Amino acid sequence: MSSLLKIPTIVLLCALQGSVIADPPADPAADAAKKEAPAAFQLTEEEQERILDLFQASGETISKDGVLELIYDFESEERSLGDDWFPPPADRGQKVRWSRDWEGLCEGVSGGVIVADTGQWFHSAVWQPNVRMELTYVSFVGGRRGGMVAAVYAWSKKLRQRVGSNLGTQLLKISGTKATGGLGKAPDIVYEDPNKFGFELKDGNFRTLLNGRPKLETDNKKVLKKLGPGQVGLVWRGTISGIVPELKIRGKIDLDWAADQIRPLRERLDQHRAEIASANR
Repeated sequence: MSSLLKIPTIVLLCALQGSVIADPPADPAADAAKKEAPAAFQLTEEEQERILDLFQASGETISKDGVLELIYDFESEERSLGDDWFPPPADRGQKVRWSRDWEGLCEGVSGGVIVADTGQWFHSAVWQPNVRMELTYVSFVGGRRGGMVAAVYAWSKKLRQRVGSNLGTQLLKISGTKATGGLGKAPDIVYEDPNKFGFELKDGNFRTLLNGRPKLETDNKKVLKKLGPGQVGLVWRGTISGIVPELKIRGKIDLDWAADQIRPLRERLDQHRAEIASANR
């Protein structure tokens, strides 16, 4: 090939290469057609009030993003507080009952809900697995081997999956009312010794709490199998007789559960999800 033929060939190749590398011209119409994902769902003031109306707690607050705090002053023995729990405390003769007269009178405690024998007691609300529960428990009897009083998070069908904090010093996997494995030494149940304990579940990690501080924790997938929305409560077993004067729950309420109780919230939540699905197409 002569040098005269080489020059136009090189020029042509450069032109072709430039046409491939160059960015395509902007298309304003296409950019405008792109849908932005809706912002995170926020509760309106009216919806917040409607959710709080579902409960009879002594103290209640809720944020726009659904973080709910409920405080129960059972020492007041206001019977309506039991409406948020199942079974509701009886007046007498049951495993969960209100204290009467002389019952529950000990240093620093003048009344509350008594739990006895072997049983379970759950709050009615459903929570996302982002929740913390703390309570005070005072025993009327000395403990025996195998005794358990556990603050519990339960999920799955019929609340079969359970993990609990046994007086804050032992982390347990629980089946029904029976411990099936765990971490830490079983606590001594001491007569009239106030126990301030509970648990915190956050980011797939379950922690026992003792006097407000983490004690033991796990993110084991066998213990927290298929973790999902669930309920909080107490599970106890053995020679148990004691009183709960106060209890506090703080966590992310499950909006689907709340929406099942509040129709306008269901309609708006479903619409929000439909907008997200449309934006992701």
